[in-house]
Amino acid sequence: MSTSPLTRIDKAAPAEAAAPAPAPARRALGRRLLRALPLLLLPLLGLTLWQAADWIFDPRPWLLPGPVEVGEVLWGERASLWHHAQATIAETLLGLALATVAGLGLAVAITASRAVERSVYPWVVASQTIPILAVAPLFAVWVDYGVAQLLVAALFCFFPIVVTGVDGLRSADPEHVRMLRTLGAGRAEVWRHALLPAALGPLFSGLRLAAVFAVTGAVVAEYVGADRGLGYLSEISTGQFQTVLTFAAVAWLAVIGVALFALVALAERLALPHRHRPARRPRSPR
Repeated sequence: MSTSPLTRIDKAAPAEAAAPAPAPARRALGRRLLRALPLLLLPLLGLTLWQAADWIFDPRPWLLPGPVEVGEVLWGERASLWHHAQATIAETLLGLALATVAGLGLAVAITASRAVERSVYPWVVASQTIPILAVAPLFAVWVDYGVAQLLVAALFCFFPIVVTGVDGLRSADPEHVRMLRTLGAGRAEVWRHALLPAALGPLFSGLRLAAVFAVTGAVVAEYVGADRGLGYLSEISTGQFQTVLTFAAVAWLAVIGVALFALVALAERLALPHRHRPARRPRSPR
């Protein structure tokens, strides 16, 4: 039985209508690129001025290499740089994890106990007046180099987690807490349904700061004593006047810091999606 041309066209119409139009996708991609353009203008301008100054003044390579030379080293020494970056990434993540567990635990203890708050919290604040760089070599004397690096990296990002955790736990709505207790909720349920949800927002703010500080802590820890890592590579290359390799290590550290900050921000978006939804504008009365 033959099918009329009109029937064939009607059968093909839904398939053609279901096919997505590429134009809206291209427009959406173009809008994203336009929004990202202002973010890229400042570093592009800085690199351009840096390269222009290198061409005009022609400083000695060990004094100030140009971006082109740094880029060549980033590509030519990529295997060695990645070898050292792996150690720095591991120290950063482990230090951040240790600081998060210890800092959040101390924040809970300070919030739950007046005695802990009065006896411990002031000393936690006072400890920030002591430069960690000055006491970091002592850790290498007291413990193994690997443990010392982990402790130094954790100390750099410990304080913001404690402070934001305490502030977040104290920001819970007292009416909400009172209502839960009136309904017979125990202490654990009050913490779970009122205090911890209120603490997540400030805590993620502290974690974003800690993510950046953790990279600095890992580099300082490698200055204390290490045979591998971007901090170690930067120290060795600077001592040997291989400044271009130092700049390459710094570029890697910047990428690690930005990536870790972005990961914490992504975790915050997944845990607290309501904080990033655009507010709806109220409808104007007609």
